[in-house]
Amino acid sequence: MLLAQWILIDARRSLERLEGRSMCFVSRSAISAILFAMLSPISAQPNLPTPGSSWGELRFPGSEQREDEENLILEGAVEQGIDLVRLSKDSVLGVFGKVDYTLDTKKLDWNRKLKLGTGIKLRHYVSSSKVVSVGVKYELDRRFVHDRTMEGVQFFANWFASWSLPIDFADDADSALGIDFPGLTWGEIRYPGSHVIDEEDDFIVEGAIEQGVDWVAVPNWGTFNTYAALDYIADTEELSYNNALTLGVGAKFKRKIGSQWLLQYGIELAHDQRWVTGRSEDAVVLFLNWSGWWDARATRLDFPKP
Repeated sequence: MLLAQWILIDARRSLERLEGRSMCFVSRSAISAILFAMLSPISAQPNLPTPGSSWGELRFPGSEQREDEENLILEGAVEQGIDLVRLSKDSVLGVFGKVDYTLDTKKLDWNRKLKLGTGIKLRHYVSSSKVVSVGVKYELDRRFVHDRTMEGVQFFANWFASWSLPIDFADDADSALGIDFPGLTWGEIRYPGSHVIDEEDDFIVEGAIEQGVDWVAVPNWGTFNTYAALDYIADTEELSYNNALTLGVGAKFKRKIGSQWLLQYGIELAHDQRWVTGRSEDAVVLFLNWSGWWDARATRLDFPKP
């Protein structure tokens, strides 16, 4: 609730700063109505599920691109939602508020921004570890280096899944080591790609897939994991930075914090290929990231409680 109130206050302040720009009454009404729906049901119906999630990453260098050499980047997001209508045991319709942030040490415009968004989405659970969402949001995009604020509506569809490969060991002694094969994938399709002029009529699809091996649990460090990953992005405008594949192999430690938070830190060797320009870059990246979620009532009704 505090997050939604903060978004509402900050969004209104941002709107007041948009000198020389016009916003139609429909847009103001839409963002106000959605935020009102997020705030008002809390006192009237205290049992409504309030799913939330957060992730963040600190990495050096910021990317494989030469512009990000010797650049330390912090980025992440926080989302808070309210499930309004349960359509079935697998599907729910809800509203949400979201904050995305990016900061860097080189003060590049695209790496210094704050996005405030609010919207509505339909979430469907394929299983306890696979979820698909479709929705629409209204977003304010504040860029600090060039002192500008953009705004607009964005449609999106995204997905997430995780797994552990069912590999049988021929030697029972290997199985006793506790070796596991966790993997995950996520992706998103959105239109427009962003509210930057070049992406105002751009469809973007991006995502990643990772397959790893959990080798051993090290006291005070976490589980030692090696992995291979593929990140991809493509668009309809054929912008160089929106058409790329990044291949990475790395090693990391994974530490669970409680039952709903994960901390990871490690090193990755990455190769980035941009096929529009034919440009390719390599980098060794150090990283620290975290992710978490809350309110397990937002999952399928027949899932066992954690």
